[in-house]
Parts: sequence; C-alpha cells; structure tokens
Amino acid sequence: MLAYCTSRFTPENLPQAIAPTPTLIDRSAKLGWILLNKKLISPTQLESALIRQRRDEQKLGKLLIEAKLISDQQLAQSLQEQYWRRSGYWVIG
Repeated sequence: MLAYCTSRFTPENLPQAIAPTPTLIDRSAKLGWILLNKKLISPTQLESALIRQRRDEQKLGKLLIEAKLISDQQLAQSLQEQYWRRSGYWVIG
C-alpha cells in the first residue's frame, strides 16, 4: 500500500536528507579521498588535516606536507590524478 504525502515542501522546510549529494566523480576527485584511496594517509589523519585546513585556511596538500604525512612527489601525483578525474579521463581505479 502506498502512502501519500499531503504536506508540501518549501525551500524552508525541505529536509536535508533529500538535498543533492555529490556524484561519485565529485567524491572521487577530492584530494583527501585520493590520498585515502592510495593509502598515503589514514582517515584520522585526513580528518585532523581538514579541521586544521578550515581553521588556518591553507591548502590541504601544504598542510599534509608540513606535517610530513606525504611527500612533494606524492602530492604532485595525487593532484595529477585529481585533475584527470575531474576531467573525466580517469579510468583505472
């Protein structure tokens, strides 16, 4: 049996749960996701760096290098992967 909703949603009461979510490409092109996927950093390290990034308003890669969690080369490779994923050319997982 189907239940029908009689109330109307307005922008003011639209539930957060049905707000647009990032697509797989959007998520997979995030630098933090790429670094996690490559197992270069842990989820805890990423969370800590993201908190610091919001507080200090610095680039995530710079913060991770300063913390000696990744190297310049690892950042460059991850940024290159990010570029290709955002461009829609990244095929290999």
